[in-house]
Amino acid sequence: MPHPAHRCHRSLLAPLLLIAALAGLAPAQHVPTTTTSPTDLGDLESDVRIYTQHINSLADPFMEGRAPGTLGNRRAADYLEFYFRKFGFAPAFPVKDASGTIDPLGPGVSYRQEFIAPPTPGPNNSMRLIDSRASYSADGDTITLTAGSDYNVLGYSSSGEATGTLAFVGYSTSNRDENYRTYSDDLSLDGKIAVVLRFEPMNDDGTSRWVSDKWSPAAAVEPKLRAAAERGAAGIILVNPPGAKDARVGTLEGLTLAGRRALNIPVVMMTTEAADRLITAADGASRSLLEFRQLADTEGGVIDLPDARVTLAATVERMPADNVGGLLAGKGALADELIIIGAHYDHVGYGYFGSRDPDGRTKLHPGADDNASGTAGLLLISEKLAKAYDQLPDDANARSVLFMGFSAEESGLIGSRHYTKNMIRAVEKHYLMLNMDMIGRLRDDKIEVHGVGTSPGLAAFAGPFLDDSGMAVAVKKSGFGPSDHSSFTSARVPVLFYHTGLHDEYHMPTDHAWTIDCEGGARVCDLVSRMALAAALNPEPMPFGDGKTTPTKSTDPHSTAAADPNDPNEPAATSMRGTGVRFGIAPGDYSGDEPGVLIGEVFDGLPAAKAGLKTGDLMTTWNGEKIESVEAWMPLLNKARPGDKVVITYTRDGKELTAEATLVARARTNE
Repeated sequence: MPHPAHRCHRSLLAPLLLIAALAGLAPAQHVPTTTTSPTDLGDLESDVRIYTQHINSLADPFMEGRAPGTLGNRRAADYLEFYFRKFGFAPAFPVKDASGTIDPLGPGVSYRQEFIAPPTPGPNNSMRLIDSRASYSADGDTITLTAGSDYNVLGYSSSGEATGTLAFVGYSTSNRDENYRTYSDDLSLDGKIAVVLRFEPMNDDGTSRWVSDKWSPAAAVEPKLRAAAERGAAGIILVNPPGAKDARVGTLEGLTLAGRRALNIPVVMMTTEAADRLITAADGASRSLLEFRQLADTEGGVIDLPDARVTLAATVERMPADNVGGLLAGKGALADELIIIGAHYDHVGYGYFGSRDPDGRTKLHPGADDNASGTAGLLLISEKLAKAYDQLPDDANARSVLFMGFSAEESGLIGSRHYTKNMIRAVEKHYLMLNMDMIGRLRDDKIEVHGVGTSPGLAAFAGPFLDDSGMAVAVKKSGFGPSDHSSFTSARVPVLFYHTGLHDEYHMPTDHAWTIDCEGGARVCDLVSRMALAAALNPEPMPFGDGKTTPTKSTDPHSTAAADPNDPNEPAATSMRGTGVRFGIAPGDYSGDEPGVLIGEVFDGLPAAKAGLKTGDLMTTWNGEKIESVEAWMPLLNKARPGDKVVITYTRDGKELTAEATLVARARTNE
């Protein structure tokens, strides 16, 4: 069988079926009597050429992995806008008029819907430092620290200024096995500048007291900083502990050390030498930073240091990200309603977040399947539907189509969530949302279509198209899951989600354009095009339903948050990457149609593989507790620690089996 790359260039024997006709609909069920029509959407051979061009462009190194807020991401947004203009689409996004209101039916003025993306770690950062200051006063003297040599602002920082006395919080962490705890339940850091040590309690030789190999998950930077911020710290100073056996001890980090959600306070890193001078001046007994480190090595707790007042100030700019939208105007009585066709165009850049490669930092992640494949599909479909609309008779009734390229999906559906909070028309005018994410690896003609339970008539409407697609379609009811359609389901808009499954290149530097099955991607686009046009012409309503639409948090193994980073009241979502352990699987089904956790992929060398689990197994219990869904499993995984042994009950080929796995620590990039 030829490599999928070869299929991108093959001549094809025949075009696929053309667009659906709506004549003879069975209104109560929204069922078309036929899935063919004289309306020409082009032939498959032409579609493959166009699809291949878009894949090669979007996954080119020039796009730098398309991480939100970065130059490569902006280039990809420019690429989308270029084609939306070329196809004659109107700008999708209006602005407020003089009275401060938006006319939802007025003409748009921009193809871009800007929002602030979570910070993107790495050298191609989505943050810009405008200015910063750091100083402290002790014994009547004021000492001004120098940016770049004494301290740097971290990517976790927000703009702001804070002045207060110091509180030494040590490693700002806990370890249940060691009975180690920094904070008591009622401890407050209100108004204080917290001094946080990197890494974790150490032996005299500078190695971890808790694990024998490097550092445990407790050494991760982000949870330390958040623990201090959540207790009211007005600002934070991170410092490498003196004597630590780690190559990063001499490194003064800056904006490249960032998390997926910024803190609302100034956050800096200080050199060990500058922090030693500060600590000594602030402590009445003039103890050194090393002495404080040695105290923190043996027990947790917070020590107030009132003899110095510290000022931290930072002004940072977060580069905006864009949803890119073009509007294909509808016709007649249905023109004010919208069909949304969407795909996220962002990816994980240089691997500073979201990479499955343990050494992925600094490596370009092209993101060909995730999600240049869906974005290429969005552009192919938009061109096809623009031509199809030109062929419609003048008296046709057709809904408008909003083509949307979402950004910051990899950061937790941020772009699509922003749109659903800032829709261009009332939510009830949003008839149906079609989402494509990873449609470029069609294997054995298998595809998943999710969301048929989000409207009472959607399964009946979709059925003929899926049956005639020539593909083996796994139909899922739920409209929730780890992609942008979930935001629309939450907003009570019916959805359909198209996905050809995970694979070894998922979130890896090897997800190149030449691994894409371009013929398969074009076939998926043909299916989506026909369903989209049929939905646009369908005279029947598409009310939102509740079929299997249980809300889920982000369970993408490589997503870091599904919460809005600009909403301080919205907690970050549970995710596998947020746990401290690795089990070594990717779920195969997020829909919850069958009780349990279906294993979609087993990663070599990790606990699940060593325990004998295989792709297709269905896990049903975890240490005796039932796990009916991925969401039910996640809290159990979050509680686990490296070295824990778990007994898993699972079914394979109708037989119930058990296995025991020993969990291992998850590698951290921000220790």
